[in-house]
Amino acid sequence: MSDEPVNNGNDADKPVAKAKVNPVFFAAPAVAIGASLLAVMISTNNNDTDRPGTSAPDEIVSAQSTTPGQPGSPDVPTPPEPGTTVATAGGAIAFDDPTLSYSAAFPPGSADDPVLQPLRADALAHLEKSKVAAREDFAQRKQMGAIEMAWEVQTTWSYTAKAGGIVSLQGEQYEFTGGAHGMTMTGTHIARAGTGEELTFNGMLQANRNPSPALVIGICEALKKAKLDAIGSATIYDEPIVCAGPKANMKIDEAKIALAPSTEADRFGGVFVYFDPYAVGSYAEGPYTLTIPQVVFREDLQKEFQPLFAGAVPPQADN
Repeated sequence: MSDEPVNNGNDADKPVAKAKVNPVFFAAPAVAIGASLLAVMISTNNNDTDRPGTSAPDEIVSAQSTTPGQPGSPDVPTPPEPGTTVATAGGAIAFDDPTLSYSAAFPPGSADDPVLQPLRADALAHLEKSKVAAREDFAQRKQMGAIEMAWEVQTTWSYTAKAGGIVSLQGEQYEFTGGAHGMTMTGTHIARAGTGEELTFNGMLQANRNPSPALVIGICEALKKAKLDAIGSATIYDEPIVCAGPKANMKIDEAKIALAPSTEADRFGGVFVYFDPYAVGSYAEGPYTLTIPQVVFREDLQKEFQPLFAGAVPPQADN
């Protein structure tokens, strides 16, 4: 995940320190900006995740069912005995003690699934780091006579789309570390299904593998519409959104990108673009999820990947 703003006091308005969290959720595409406005389709999510256990977007779409107990649903572990770590046959992970409640769920897959293996390993590594940090924080609070608070970490990975032997996943992680509120963060993972070879959306693009001017402007225009729908103003921290040029304030490197399903079989219909809280607005605005159709950027893809993009994002995936 990205660096989480953490405030261990009670004043949410004070500057906050950065707590390092899981690096698998980082995505840092460079930006190539130009002036070209294209029509875009968007879906937005604007939820306030102000309490532990709240997970975000109904808009974050899986190409598979995500109803617990149904085929394609993430494997959610049963809460373990205090102080023990449980890893299920499906790969789900759970841990609970007075300092930390941790869970990680993944789509169904074998233990040696080359796509899911690194995500499970990453979750286990993150659990070990979280144990240490949560226990240190718990002990420090106790020593200072402050209210003792258990940390909470919940992670869920789901497939967003599959086509041409390539799969795309979106991960949502909620973390509460004793501050004024928790944080919901998004990660994405694109890989070849047979080998697990990791891909990035930027790596699928031509030239210097940066987002093209058309894609940058498409995302920016979609964000403007999402902002108007959510808060009635196309602004970022009260400043008008600027898509291109030296004064651009929509930072595309703050976005995570996943592939979206298509109305055509075995094709991708576009991409989902995720902005976490604080990336393009205040925490109260919540996250934003945008859908960019493949017609905006298809010609900017490398020749190898162009045939995999066709059709449109299905309506049920786009809201």
